[in-house]
Amino acid sequence: MPANLPKEARVKYQKVLEAKTKEEKLKALQEYLSAIPKHKGTENLVAQVRHQIAKLKREIMEEKELKRRITKGGGYNIKKEGDLQYVLVGLTKTGKSSLFSILTGAKSEIDDRPFVTTRPIVGTLNYEGVLIQLIDLPSIMEGNEDWNDLIFSLIRPADGIVIVLDATGNVYEQFLKIKKILQENGIIIGERKFHIKITRSPFQRNHVIINGEIIDGTESDVYKILNDYGMRNILVEIFGKAKIEEIETAIIENVVFKPAVIIINKADMIKEFNEYNFDNIPYLYCSAISKLNLNLVGEKIFSSSNMIRVYTKEPNEKEPSKKPLVVKRGTTVIEVAEMIHKDLAKNFKYAKIWGRNVKIQGEKVGPNYILTDGDIVEIRA
Repeated sequence: MPANLPKEARVKYQKVLEAKTKEEKLKALQEYLSAIPKHKGTENLVAQVRHQIAKLKREIMEEKELKRRITKGGGYNIKKEGDLQYVLVGLTKTGKSSLFSILTGAKSEIDDRPFVTTRPIVGTLNYEGVLIQLIDLPSIMEGNEDWNDLIFSLIRPADGIVIVLDATGNVYEQFLKIKKILQENGIIIGERKFHIKITRSPFQRNHVIINGEIIDGTESDVYKILNDYGMRNILVEIFGKAKIEEIETAIIENVVFKPAVIIINKADMIKEFNEYNFDNIPYLYCSAISKLNLNLVGEKIFSSSNMIRVYTKEPNEKEPSKKPLVVKRGTTVIEVAEMIHKDLAKNFKYAKIWGRNVKIQGEKVGPNYILTDGDIVEIRA
């Protein structure tokens, strides 16, 4: 520890030395880091402490995962079906299961008693041809890590989260509780200028894909982070504009970023609909009793997903396909061709587009034309 640190930082460091468990040490290190002045002289120390914090977080998470697998038989594993998979998350007695049943037609456990839903229930919401798989999770239980670990085993792989709040209670306090529990488990929600996806690489080596911009660094810096932490066969996808420090945090702390939608349920039981800023997460007042705004839930979920619908049309056919392809925003014509058949992409000549962003309907475009939601594409090969 450098000799020129302020007294507060020295006191915090002593607590690090006195910590008896990994959890205690993690908390002490985080407090120590916050007390270290940030300037040129402490850069190495800050990096060292951040490395220790990341290592501890990963160890704690791995131990919890191992414990969960041993004691619970591996937890839940629900295969994704349809175009999107969203999980319903909430505290107890928010009416989450009632909403789920009405939206999907699937039966869930409904009762006035708390914590009635004890296992995940799966259903499907059809939004204009987009099949959204909804999973009604057991309610989050504050302070019960084993219970919550099972829930998070399904949240992490999902495409997004639907947070259900109770309009008759303190709505913002409920949101903050859920947000805090999610963050403690490495799940970040809310509007961000970037999104980082970290998965196992199919290339048998580390691989970085930049679909945006690294503000203060390069692709080589990301590879260096992976190598410094001894990570192998990792695929890092960067969307939007991110700083190197933000990318490093996402990598070493095993953080996942999830799009979210908030439903304020039981709206039939309140007189005024207050406005909120849930970190710019879209929200909707609904009622499982009066059916208020339930017809808008599918649109809210799809809009949050950063996906678009693309309809394909055979040459000389009048009508496009009824079932859309659901693809990432920013997808090009040639990428759609590859999804349909590799030979279609290989022999690609041009495509015709009908949609909102073309100058004339049926306009000819090249392989790198970026598609938008609702486009109809006819590929000529």
